[in-house]
Amino acid sequence: MRKTITGTGGMLLLQTLKDAGVEYLFTNPGSAETGLFAAIAEDGDNRLVVGKHEGLVAAMADGYHRISGKVGVVIAHVMGGSYQLAGQLFNAQVAGSSLLVIAGDWASELQDYRGLAPFPGLSQAESMRPITKEARCAYQVHTNPKAISVATIRALREATTPPTGPVYLSISAELLHTEGLEATIGEDAHYQIERPGPARPATIEAIARRLGEAKCPVLMFGDDVWRTGAAAEAVRLAEALEAPVFASRQIFPNFPTRHPLFCGNYPVPKDFTRTTGLEPDLIFLVGCQGVHGSVNEPTIMQIGPNPLLMGRHYPLDLAAQCELRDTLAGITQALGRVHGEKASAWARQRSKVRAFAAALIEREEKLAREHEHDIPVHPAVLEAQLAAVLPKNTVMVQESSTARTTLMAFGHGGMEWTRSGGGSLGFGVGAAIGAKIAVQRDRPVVLHLGDGALTYSASGFWSMARYNTAVLTIVSNNESYQIVRHNWAREMPDAKMIREGKYPGLWLSAPATDYVGLARAQGVDGEAVTTVKDLEPALRRGMEKITRQNRPYLIEVSVAREGIGADSTWYQDWQL
Repeated sequence: MRKTITGTGGMLLLQTLKDAGVEYLFTNPGSAETGLFAAIAEDGDNRLVVGKHEGLVAAMADGYHRISGKVGVVIAHVMGGSYQLAGQLFNAQVAGSSLLVIAGDWASELQDYRGLAPFPGLSQAESMRPITKEARCAYQVHTNPKAISVATIRALREATTPPTGPVYLSISAELLHTEGLEATIGEDAHYQIERPGPARPATIEAIARRLGEAKCPVLMFGDDVWRTGAAAEAVRLAEALEAPVFASRQIFPNFPTRHPLFCGNYPVPKDFTRTTGLEPDLIFLVGCQGVHGSVNEPTIMQIGPNPLLMGRHYPLDLAAQCELRDTLAGITQALGRVHGEKASAWARQRSKVRAFAAALIEREEKLAREHEHDIPVHPAVLEAQLAAVLPKNTVMVQESSTARTTLMAFGHGGMEWTRSGGGSLGFGVGAAIGAKIAVQRDRPVVLHLGDGALTYSASGFWSMARYNTAVLTIVSNNESYQIVRHNWAREMPDAKMIREGKYPGLWLSAPATDYVGLARAQGVDGEAVTTVKDLEPALRRGMEKITRQNRPYLIEVSVAREGIGADSTWYQDWQL
């Protein structure tokens, strides 16, 4: 029901957010938002979550959104402070996360340069446009306070309507603390625009026909499958076709990673054909933003609620903007209707797909056995121990490009999992805090990240301790930027630095960082593990800490480096 509210601009903004169901505000406080923080102190209903860096705060809101499904709201600062958000807003943009970033604005049109504000003539909101879905400027609201609620409602709609993403809203700092303003709030639409419905029956039948006619259809399920709750329907479709499922770069486990039809990462490897005798001739992209790299199959079909990135660099033989859950269910039902008895032969024709998938698991289990006594701990051994210790209801936030996950059961029927998406470091600690706020004490949250990633956001342990977000943080410490070394070796295999094992800037020890001490200094206890025999007891102690004792805990695991140049500890040894 619509109602008129009065007060300062900050009060109008806060009441609009409350009316939208916003419970948490993630922030690093700034002076330009004085009116909003005064309103928070007076009202007292919204819970403030403070982080010591704006990037950390954005990651908190992102993690909260991904696990709760609710909009993550960030209270940022004027231009200088907003720029600190850039890396994590980039991650949120790539991931399609529904965030609303609100910042005070010292408008520059009619004044000289002021502190962190834009230089005269520059627009703060416009400067944020490249790393958001949309950036809106509310300079004019000092003459029309009703624009506060209108702009906020519009921003919420934009953040939650496909293609979803972060939205930035700047509001005049002067208006936020001006008293006696009036605006209207309350909408029956609840700031939501109804999403597309299922694909048309003719489209569903056409998809089913092509899938059934293919010799070896390949399925790929993207993040909109997870977001829209269509994972069970994805599994049923794959099983009806007995088709291999591959994954491209993703932020959720959109198909269960231990399902006997899950065949690893795309592109389809050559040994798939050798093992199965099948040559993929069609790829069906479901809820994907796109494919990371080229698409190799001669026939390409794609469906999903977000058409923005469909077919950007590859042809499409069939494409549909549609809802996924009912569409996938409809396709599965249509397979039998369209193909009749032919459908019963697919399992026999593709009988070796499951053997290929099983071989991937067996290969990883063998690797863990071969290295079970290594010092330092081999990443495959850490992976196997995590798979054995973590319960199925775990939420895992991962920020490591080289951590192994083959043995862990993520996705439908298993653990929930998410990663940054954009690859800008500094996501993990904040995202894990936000995820824990989303699930409360109902589920354990585990953060698995590398030592390089942790140093971008280690100030987040202070927030963990203040709000007692009981996260188990596992630091895989290999003392290097390993993924960068891998990439360099792939791009320039004959370079002198590769031949001699001299990788500028990648060795992170000398001096070594005490990550347990770093966490403990901010109120989070922990321990270091250097041998396999100590690993499982430490993991079980960690789970005890976060579940029964409800306290955050950190385990630093010394892990072996892998790949070309793994033995290199070279760095430019100079000092002033």
